[in-house]
Amino acid sequence: MHFTNTRPLGRSGCVALLATAGFFILQSCSVTEPVRTEPFESGVLVMEEGAFKKGNASVSLLNAQTGQVTAPNIFSAVNDRPLGDVLQSYIEIGGKGYLVVNNSDKVEVVESSTFRNIGTIQKGISAAQLAVEQPRYMVAAPPQNGQYLKAYVSCWGGKTVGPNVAVVDLAGRQAFKQITVGGGPEQLVLAGNQVFVANSGGFGVDNTVSVINTDTDQVVTTITVGDRPTSMAYDPDNNVVYVLCSGKYAFDYTTNKLVPTTAELIRINPTTRQIVSRVTIGGKPVLDNPGNMVFNNTTKTLYFTFGGAVYSTPAAATSIPLDRPLINRSFYGLGVDPATNIIYGGDAKDFNRGGTVVRYRATGVLLDSAKVGIAPNGFYFK
Repeated sequence: MHFTNTRPLGRSGCVALLATAGFFILQSCSVTEPVRTEPFESGVLVMEEGAFKKGNASVSLLNAQTGQVTAPNIFSAVNDRPLGDVLQSYIEIGGKGYLVVNNSDKVEVVESSTFRNIGTIQKGISAAQLAVEQPRYMVAAPPQNGQYLKAYVSCWGGKTVGPNVAVVDLAGRQAFKQITVGGGPEQLVLAGNQVFVANSGGFGVDNTVSVINTDTDQVVTTITVGDRPTSMAYDPDNNVVYVLCSGKYAFDYTTNKLVPTTAELIRINPTTRQIVSRVTIGGKPVLDNPGNMVFNNTTKTLYFTFGGAVYSTPAAATSIPLDRPLINRSFYGLGVDPATNIIYGGDAKDFNRGGTVVRYRATGVLLDSAKVGIAPNGFYFK
């Protein structure tokens, strides 16, 4: 797909010198040149992970006002090739978009406004070039002199290395260091010059948050939290890192029964690296695992999924009851637009056919829905 247009040159036109019957005549003319438009500069991106091992991950663009798809499968349409196997997440850094493709062991780099591919972060041909194995999420280090130089990618590893956070040179588009962290590192957030990493345990159980100093790229401390921390958010106004701990697996595969497990919301002061409060979700052990926590910094509200429904809570709440869901519907992905407070839910259906994005007002009132790609698992608000 090509997006081109024409516009005049920087000056209003040119002057042509024509010779006619011995006289020189000045004549103005208009000159145009092709320019690239910016078709994806605004809107809501939907991350569609695709079917496992099918290599059909995709990204759709929604209109933030109407909620309808304005451009489906934009990576493949622009670059004339598949995106890869299992798109996990997306982030924009310095005018570039980074698509973290989990099972393809890579991060695709695009121009954020055109989605034109400009590089891929993956293992190179040299043995010294590190791989990003089973990457999950990405966050940038603080800029230096206005320039973003490096970023951090949480990686489950497992093929040639263990779980780690890969340090990526953004200019060279190559991982140059791997920092050992806990099992199954998931979401990470930047607070000052520190990156907080939620170690979920992967297919097992971990209960730690690793803290990395971005100046030294070293783990400076490990904080013990609740079981299986997966989702994180940072509130810069109140200097709080929120960690959703989903609890141990509620389904016991040895007995084929649900077992009670304790889920928690942990609040950490990033300056002292100390837990300042912890709230048991529901007030007691529950027979499910909450997840997909997202934070609306505008309203200071946390949203999460639990038991086939969506719940909301003030970020500073001292208790989080589960008796009144905001939305009675199960979602695979969750997001909230900080500009409009509209809630987005991604319905993955059977993970083999197109999914649906459903939008709600902040009050939980249904707005609209749109058909998208396979397994919509997250949103990016541009």
